[in-house]
Amino acid sequence: MASGEGENVYNYEGVDPKDKKKAQKELHENPDQVRAHIASLRRWVTSAPHLTCPTDDAFLLRFLRTAKFDQSRAQQLVDNFCTVRKSPRGSPEWFEPLPLDSPIIEEALKLPMNIFLGYNDDGEGIIYSSMDNYDPDRINFNDLARFAYMNADTMMKPEKIQINGCRFIMNLKNANKKQTQAWENPRTAFKMMRNWQDAFPIRTKALVYWHEPAFFELMFRIIMPFMKEKLRKRLHRCGTDFSKLKKAIGPGAERLLPPEMGGQNRPMEELLAERYKMFKSAEAQAERAKLATITVDESKRLPTTKDYLKTYDDSADPSMGIAGTFTKLDPNFCDFFTSSATRSCIGWHSPVMCRPYIRP
Repeated sequence: MASGEGENVYNYEGVDPKDKKKAQKELHENPDQVRAHIASLRRWVTSAPHLTCPTDDAFLLRFLRTAKFDQSRAQQLVDNFCTVRKSPRGSPEWFEPLPLDSPIIEEALKLPMNIFLGYNDDGEGIIYSSMDNYDPDRINFNDLARFAYMNADTMMKPEKIQINGCRFIMNLKNANKKQTQAWENPRTAFKMMRNWQDAFPIRTKALVYWHEPAFFELMFRIIMPFMKEKLRKRLHRCGTDFSKLKKAIGPGAERLLPPEMGGQNRPMEELLAERYKMFKSAEAQAERAKLATITVDESKRLPTTKDYLKTYDDSADPSMGIAGTFTKLDPNFCDFFTSSATRSCIGWHSPVMCRPYIRP
């Protein structure tokens, strides 16, 4: 089942010729066959008895581009995108939109999280986040996740981002352990990484960490087993090295960074004001209303799609990556986690990840 079929037939209107050429080279996008690909994906969606979701050209194209026009992969991505939002197998608690006039929204919009800085010289979008001023006692982790996904739903719309992808910068200079405590739960880390890697139509070109504090090492070690090899290769840890940060952002970095970070962009205050307007714009509200039409009925799911979305409990060994990638764990890390004091401290009593070696 579907909604929006036949709306806004795609014709490359407004697409930069350079981006169109890049899509052909990197995404296997043939302009003469794009509509046929969209029609094929739409037929699959409309034949899926367990799904109801938008099927307009613009919506479906973002999944095809992320999947590099592999129909099978695009189908799975659409299914997972809907499942994480509306099925108990996903994480629907993070996709329940907050009211726009909610005090939580007003508070979150003041935080420098998921701020679009612009495009580097290669056309990649640069998204900046910092833990500055985030107080977990004022906005709990689940509400912060709800806000972040509301923001991300509009972030993935521009075709330039669909084609070129994004680089994500996380400035941890003023982070404290309380702010990152939720990530110490392996189940939370798994769901976050699964959603981003397997259920979101966006090309992640780099994850860039700057000013990582010593305590952040624990979070990295919990997340890494759930991170696919491809993403691990795109992980940049810059420490306090500004030259490494600029290199990880790509050409045009100084033009994009705000003056608070030694760059030439507008001040963060202005970037926050721009994000505020975009978040509450009619366009953003229309996108959220469209996504609100998504439904998933697990009782009608076909057997061929039952393994599309992995859950934390699907695998007997949660140290396996989502796509079956295996990670060799540091024995010191294993000793650290086998400590009863450590497991008690972080509320994790499973010894599964404490084996020194995980073999295929």
